[in-house]
Amino acid sequence: MRPIVTKTARDQDTGRRPSLFYGSAREGMRDFLAHTLASPDDGVLLPAFIGLSPREGSGVLDPVLSVGAQAGFYNLNPDLTVDVDDLERRLSTDSYRVVVIIHYYGRTEPRLAAIRTLADATGALVVEDLAHGFFTALSGGTAGRHGHLNLFSLHKMFPFDDGGMVQYATTDLLRGQAQTRPELAQRILDYDWATIARARRENFLVLSERLAALPECGRDFDFLWEHLGDDDVPQTLPVRILSDRRDAIYAGMNADGYGMVSLYHTLIEQVRGRFEVLEELSRHIINFPVHQDVRVADVDGMLESFRRHLAMGDQS
Repeated sequence: MRPIVTKTARDQDTGRRPSLFYGSAREGMRDFLAHTLASPDDGVLLPAFIGLSPREGSGVLDPVLSVGAQAGFYNLNPDLTVDVDDLERRLSTDSYRVVVIIHYYGRTEPRLAAIRTLADATGALVVEDLAHGFFTALSGGTAGRHGHLNLFSLHKMFPFDDGGMVQYATTDLLRGQAQTRPELAQRILDYDWATIARARRENFLVLSERLAALPECGRDFDFLWEHLGDDDVPQTLPVRILSDRRDAIYAGMNADGYGMVSLYHTLIEQVRGRFEVLEELSRHIINFPVHQDVRVADVDGMLESFRRHLAMGDQS
């Protein structure tokens, strides 16, 4: 008699999310696009807040251009959440095979369900870019649950020199893609993900509380978002510098030994002059490190350096 319930799980597709490993997330994205886009007319719709680095190019845009696809861009709100109305307009007026959603700095995009509904209505595939959100996607929340595939940049979360992962929601989209760094699967399993996630959250919470208590808060800087979602694990803590001295503060703090970053400090040429609010934002964001190596004992010195360089900006 065929068993009604087997003694152990036997269905190899239940809960399976095939994952392929690469030297970088952009390499994995290119592999996906090369095996998914049927013609150059299959466009890719991207958020308009995309950075450009002189040394690294654009990790988000470059894979699209490298396969000869057309790129379109949709607007974001000032807090970098999706402007769903603009996204709907773009999807309804042009032909897009893929729409990319970026979870900036590890924060979950709050309207994922609505975005997936819009994409399904036009037949577009949803890519959740979780380059900043490996641990956010694994926390049990909604990030990484609405896309046809997820992109992860492993070296931004783990102490690796490189590494990317593409996770597919189902096997249906696997059409010959070939991973190039399968050994990374073992490397990420060497780490305690829960401990790393907890450290990142705690560092964010401590630092944001201390920043909020500074007299300069609201005068010389403010938060892009002050509160951390229950399921979010941050990549960094972004703040807005309210003067034009972001670059000087960045350089000064790094010279003091504090590894500040200014992610998306320069936007790609394709969006310049078209999304003024986002372009202005890119000139003012600076990101505090909250990774698992940061110790609470380091916060005092980091804040002292920050306040000193803020004051220098005021004097110039």
